Amino acid sequence: MLNKFSIIGVPPFTRKPQGCLRAESTSENMPPSDIEAITSVLHAYGTALKERNVKETVELYTSDGVIMPPHFSASAGTQALSETYERIFNSIQLTITFDIDEIVLMSPEWAFARTTAEGTKTMLQTQASEPHSNQELFILKKEAESWKIARYAFSTMKPLVQNGIRRS
Repeated sequence: MLNKFSIIGVPPFTRKPQGCLRAESTSENMPPSDIEAITSVLHAYGTALKERNVKETVELYTSDGVIMPPHFSASAGTQALSETYERIFNSIQLTITFDIDEIVLMSPEWAFARTTAEGTKTMLQTQASEPHSNQELFILKKEAESWKIARYAFSTMKPLVQNGIRRS
């Protein structure tokens, strides 16, 4: 069964069929509830993006959380994250679905999730739309019994084209 998470539209999440999602632990004592909790954080992140809600998005991060978007400097800490998401949400609207490709618990307090997102990005100023395709890496930290995003980085999976020639 596919469990898709859609930023705009339904159904809300895509999780690879059993056997395709790689969820693992480096410790035999890691409860499956940690995987479920991390999945919930990813769902909440997508919902906050869909709603373009800066406050809810930033609350999913640790207080020293960092976003590392392409073509921009990293933004670290609550204030910088708020400013970055204000800029993003004032610039674009995403209509995308996420796939969770992998969740790995590295320790009782640290994990990472690898995801992909595909769909459409609309520039709000011009209403011009283009295909959107990213690969993403979330580093999560467990604080006060809750998983939070400590670091988030993403890059495009669209081929680089210049003068009609594919460069990558």
